[in-house]
Amino acid sequence: MKKSEIIKILEETVGYLEKIINAATSFLSPYGKEQLNFKMQKGNPEFFRRTEKGKQEYICLSDDKTIKELSSRYYNKRLRSAALKEKKQIERCISILKQNPEISDIDKVSERIPEAVKANAVLSELTSEGYARIWQEGNSIVKKRRTHKKDDYHKFETNRGDYVGSKSEVIIADRLFARGIPYHYEVAFTPEAVIDESRPVFDEFGTIIGFEALGFSPRAADTLHPDFYVLNKRTGKAYFWEHLGRMDNNEYCRKNFNRFMRILDAGFVIGEDLLVTHEDSQNPLKTEDIDRTIERYLI
Repeated sequence: MKKSEIIKILEETVGYLEKIINAATSFLSPYGKEQLNFKMQKGNPEFFRRTEKGKQEYICLSDDKTIKELSSRYYNKRLRSAALKEKKQIERCISILKQNPEISDIDKVSERIPEAVKANAVLSELTSEGYARIWQEGNSIVKKRRTHKKDDYHKFETNRGDYVGSKSEVIIADRLFARGIPYHYEVAFTPEAVIDESRPVFDEFGTIIGFEALGFSPRAADTLHPDFYVLNKRTGKAYFWEHLGRMDNNEYCRKNFNRFMRILDAGFVIGEDLLVTHEDSQNPLKTEDIDRTIERYLI
């Protein structure tokens, strides 16, 4: 998580505490300066009112109105006091976090390092950029199917040099590339496969990048190839992204319905694990639809 995101969460917490303080303060004013004292006597509460002059008076349990008023003051006074202290502590943390952001924010430091240096450096997988590079260079799902401009389907070249199956996929790939979103095109994927954590897969540096999948073969007839496998560098969350490009074609819809049911039956959830865009001949894919998906899930 970026420092800026931590600061944002803390600032939102301060706003929440301010609401508590204001609400608690509004409960204090109607009851003057009288205080509530109480003690337990043989398992039963006894209430006392301490006046402004320090005199303590017993309150009959039948005096429900006074007990409720003074109990509200007792509760909200202590709630307000705790909220004020917590607000002060968090504001001090925010002040410290905001000091020297250019030299203390990991992501800002990383952004200032020349690309030529980073391209040759071994980056820590604990940083968002390091993890993204490992993710991009490897593939924790399995091997992806190679595509080529000379095959019968992948005829459209992206800015990154991939060959994809439609002009809409070019637009999606180019928007991902322009926004610095790591992606794989058409990874091999079997929803029903079971990950075997006793059989790790290592990269060239000896880092575990995934695990073997039982019941999976990248060349099996029932293996799926989702359009894109994308990564949110900030959270480390990866998604499949399917683009449905011919929604006015009945056979196309039937085929993709069966694919989606396999994915959903395996426990994947649209919006949590799977992103979907769509179009038909009358409603083409718009760049703003792609950007909206990227902003919501991948930034």
